[in-house]
Amino acid sequence: MKFAKKNEYYSDEVFAFNLPVGHTCPGAKECLVKVNRETGKQKNSSDQYKCYAAAAERFPGVREHRWQNLEECKNGDLPVPPKEARRVRIHESGDFFNQQYFDNWLAVCVSRPKDEFWAYTKSLLYWQRRIGEIPQNLQLTASYGGTHDDLIIKCGFKHCVVVNSLAEATFLNLPVDYNDDLARNPAIQGFALLENREGKKTETTAIELHNKRCISATAD
Repeated sequence: MKFAKKNEYYSDEVFAFNLPVGHTCPGAKECLVKVNRETGKQKNSSDQYKCYAAAAERFPGVREHRWQNLEECKNGDLPVPPKEARRVRIHESGDFFNQQYFDNWLAVCVSRPKDEFWAYTKSLLYWQRRIGEIPQNLQLTASYGGTHDDLIIKCGFKHCVVVNSLAEATFLNLPVDYNDDLARNPAIQGFALLENREGKKTETTAIELHNKRCISATAD
């Protein structure tokens, strides 16, 4: 399996493990994008969102190594990081596509207790089934906008929301993560990510989400 070494964006050297976008994202909703393995053509579920990870799959080499990773994982192989990897970002592209694969990552983290792992996910059902079993060296962040957003409040998951401006983040009283430092920090329960594409969704989206969260919390 292939891990990509990253020296940019993050505050230190990180090894990233990636899968094909969309095809491995059972919890995705409007943000769902699938890229054809052969042609590289994208199929978007909504024009309101853009999966940043899909852009890299315009390159055949990127598509192929992500698909090869997926095929090996489906065969039950563990995605074992290189020996020199001390910090591992799970899924710059893709997500936990079934319970066994999620559990395999838990096993990898347990086997490398001195190394740091983190991931964003919308596959919240798999996480919910393993509450109390997440290794301390793995930080999971629930990403709002999926099919099981209700579990974020219900289970008290660490979470993030995409906003269009710093003003939105301020309204939500959330710090903004620019390089995954907040995602990696176990003391941070919630934070925002800035949407960075042109033709952004309306600025009311984050506010509406905030209101829905308040209503849900009151109903509970």
